[in-house]
Amino acid sequence: MNRGSTFAGGMVVLAALLVAGWTASRAEDKAQPAEKKDDQRPQTGRDDLPLRDYMRKKLEASNQILEGLCTEDSALVAEGARTLNEMSDSERWRVSNDPMYRQFSGDFRQITQQLAEAAEKKNLDRAALKWMDATMSCIDCHSFVRGIRIADSTSK
Repeated sequence: MNRGSTFAGGMVVLAALLVAGWTASRAEDKAQPAEKKDDQRPQTGRDDLPLRDYMRKKLEASNQILEGLCTEDSALVAEGARTLNEMSDSERWRVSNDPMYRQFSGDFRQITQQLAEAAEKKNLDRAALKWMDATMSCIDCHSFVRGIRIADSTSK
């Protein structure tokens, strides 16, 4: 197996993981019980975006990175990585003040910074590895946050 086919295979697996995660989150959204009318207001925190729109922007930046890696467009990868890095520093990003959550966020910011730097240097192999690190960081953190929410809902 040559390096190009290994890279392409990795990108296919990564795309499948992203789609599976998005599909699972959509199913989870639909499974949530309806809340009181007062709670129907959009949550803000990034000043301008409700939470659902904010999460959609994260996915758009993620798709931009994946597209850039697949098409060998390092500028697109760098732009998506910078967007995710900037978003991870916003108030809207902070869904918890838990020390583990803060560690996940700090690690993610470091990874996206390294991803942007690799793309700016046109080192797409390193960028692809950093993208995989970023994706795993997202999956691990989202799993952790879901666990916190489940624990919080059962303790009430």
